[in-house]
Amino acid sequence: MKEKQDPDSNEENLRWSATRALGNTDFEEGQPRWGTAHFGARMNLLIYVRGVPEPFIFDANSVEELVIGRFDPDTDTSPPIDLQNFGGAEKGVSRKHAIILRHEGSLNIMDLGSHNGSYLNGQRLIANQPRVLRDGDDLRLGHLVLHIKFVRA
Repeated sequence: MKEKQDPDSNEENLRWSATRALGNTDFEEGQPRWGTAHFGARMNLLIYVRGVPEPFIFDANSVEELVIGRFDPDTDTSPPIDLQNFGGAEKGVSRKHAIILRHEGSLNIMDLGSHNGSYLNGQRLIANQPRVLRDGDDLRLGHLVLHIKFVRA
């Protein structure tokens, strides 16, 4: 004798049923989950240089673009994220190596055609093609490693 099944619980129905919207699943108890690309109000972007305890800190909601590189003696200018004092030149960081850009509510990283390349979580970035930047990402510019965090301000 065949057991009676609930028609809503069979595997075929579950496979084709609509997914229930859960709301914003990027946040848990007010903190971004690792890997989130979106951030709430009053969030800071922290960029840590590997081995350095003090990060670069920016208001994540006001960032439009941040150049990452090192001091340029020809123009006597420094980018907002200047890696000169962290061994940037010795580790292959270009003067204008990469840029963080805001696009559709999230931040993106884009290599600016640097000589030694940019790597997001181990994958080389194609020059001038933005990639979404997420909480917990590792960004390597040449041989200098940065760690990205989004935290409540």
